[in-house]
Amino acid sequence: MTGHARQPSLVIYLPDLSGGGAERLHVSLAPLFVEAGYKVTFLLNRLRGELLPQLPAGCAVHAIEADRQIRAMPKLVRYLRHARPDVLIANMEHMNVMAVAARFLARGPTRIVVSQHSVFSEQIKLGSWQFRVLPLLYRLAMPFADKIVTVSDGVADDLAMVTGLSRNAMTVIHNGVVTGDFEARSAAAPTHPWFAEDRPVVLGMGRLVPQKDFPTLIRAFERIAEATDARLVILGEGPMRSELEAQVRSLGALSARIALPGFVADPLPLLRRARLFVLSSRNEGFGNVIAEALACGTPVVSTDCPHGPAEILDFGRYGDLTPVGDAEALGRAILAALVRPFDRAELARRGHVFSMKKCAADYRLLLEELRD
Repeated sequence: MTGHARQPSLVIYLPDLSGGGAERLHVSLAPLFVEAGYKVTFLLNRLRGELLPQLPAGCAVHAIEADRQIRAMPKLVRYLRHARPDVLIANMEHMNVMAVAARFLARGPTRIVVSQHSVFSEQIKLGSWQFRVLPLLYRLAMPFADKIVTVSDGVADDLAMVTGLSRNAMTVIHNGVVTGDFEARSAAAPTHPWFAEDRPVVLGMGRLVPQKDFPTLIRAFERIAEATDARLVILGEGPMRSELEAQVRSLGALSARIALPGFVADPLPLLRRARLFVLSSRNEGFGNVIAEALACGTPVVSTDCPHGPAEILDFGRYGDLTPVGDAEALGRAILAALVRPFDRAELARRGHVFSMKKCAADYRLLLEELRD
């Protein structure tokens, strides 16, 4: 950043504004950056996504219209040459690499902050060569990033172990989930009728993708169905919908107690009224929805997946942790949590540790360190 009195410019680089964790985080952080005096622009590969209508006032949006990341490269270089923002915050692995490379090619003054939201060792297992080459690309590119941010200590440890990058070069900034309007939003009427009834609802939420392992959650619910009259709701949309619907249909009469209502723009009213939130993921960089559930005072059961959930739950103090992929253990933990009394105020206090104000303050401190 320059030391001039002019308004500093901050660009947030994302694939689009779909409802993922990184996208939600930055849409919520942006007003706090604007309030702090930054000129904020969302730079997107594609102008699409459920969160587009939620773009904060005072923020610009610019799409470079690239359907693949490699095609975004020349457009990103041109953008940096023309716009010359003070800081660009990149998100997602390939975008992190591209941002560092584009700044080099643009030969501009932009400071690059790369952020690691997911578990790097899991990302490089995705199969295609584009992911297998990431450790090499990170070793080559990341030393030239101005700041490396990770969303949890576990993600930082994993990134350092896999890439050989210095752990000391990484700054951990936990995601913020509790916004200024959190209480008002969560107090709104739920959008699904089951949450207005007396029967307990077990809630899962996330993109319908293998990482979230909803098949294990459904199997866990099947195992405990006779011991409880609870219902299961899984919020989210994604490529596994037809597979999950087929799994639910195969359960016969029990299928009437399982719902997959799709994407919900604001899940907080449902989180607050759920008897229990369950995260069944195979891996999570952080696990925003766990912190959201706690902040609502809702009990949580989670797989002890790498790396965020255990940090949020203080390694079991604020919610049970079960082995990844173990439907039997997950079912037992769900059943126990449905009958156990919880101090909802204590859970809410823990959730409020992960406030958007704290996250924004940590980012602003980071940005201040980049000033000349």
